[in-house]
Amino acid sequence: MADHSVNICDDWNGSQGNKGTFNNNTGGPCSISQDGTNPWPFKDGPPLPSTGSVPNGGTIVTHLKNPLANGTYSYMVTGCTNMTPKTVTVP
Repeated sequence: MADHSVNICDDWNGSQGNKGTFNNNTGGPCSISQDGTNPWPFKDGPPLPSTGSVPNGGTIVTHLKNPLANGTYSYMVTGCTNMTPKTVTVP
């Protein structure tokens, strides 16, 4: 199983069950939440972290669901300069 180090404000690619470590380098607190009614791709949450937010310099660790169908999954991240939904693409 792969381990992905992801800038919290970037899109990324992963496979079902992969570990994702989101790094917050935005200068402020961030959290990850569901994008409307789109399917939630992560094993934990929503939201991530469950405690509210991760401070600048902090990390959020989770895994993609297993099983998880191939496709592109969108989610929202607070605290990013570009507030458009972020995506994880599963082969």
